[in-house]
Amino acid sequence: MAVAALALENITCTFAARDNRSQRYTAVKDTTLRIEPGEFVSVVGPTGCGKSTLLNVGAGLLAPSAGTVSVFGEPLTGINRRAGYMFQADALMPCRSAIDNVMAGLAFHGVPQQEARAKAEEWLKRVGLGGFGDRYPHQLSGGMRKRVAMAQTLILDPDIILMDELFSALDIQTRQLMENELLDL
Repeated sequence: MAVAALALENITCTFAARDNRSQRYTAVKDTTLRIEPGEFVSVVGPTGCGKSTLLNVGAGLLAPSAGTVSVFGEPLTGINRRAGYMFQADALMPCRSAIDNVMAGLAFHGVPQQEARAKAEEWLKRVGLGGFGDRYPHQLSGGMRKRVAMAQTLILDPDIILMDELFSALDIQTRQLMENELLDL
């Protein structure tokens, strides 16, 4: 049996209710999901069914109440360093321009500034935002911010890409462009 890129085995996530800490609710119960290398998987369901919770568990941002998570056969402890994660809500730094947001991950990994900038410019072009690198998040539409976030995630060439409602703020033409870009990767 091949080693899964990401394996969530018998995951349960239980939380305290906001208004009554003694009351608990279960967002995900006994869920198993194995994603093989190179596989493209969509988790679909109604609002509140636990899709984002599963992504947060796979990213290592949330420890499950029960169950195990492994990444390429190794138990996940802490942040999933082999995954890139695009959040449902904007996660761009408002005080940084689009290009500086895209470059941020490379800078944190010690890539020299000139090399990071060249790669960031290339990625902005790939997501259809060449020439918008000097704009700040508040100067961009929701769809443009999503594309900056996509470039910010993909520039690091992660082994696993986790995306929470990636195409929600995109118009139909941009959605098709981004779907094609992901498929090409």
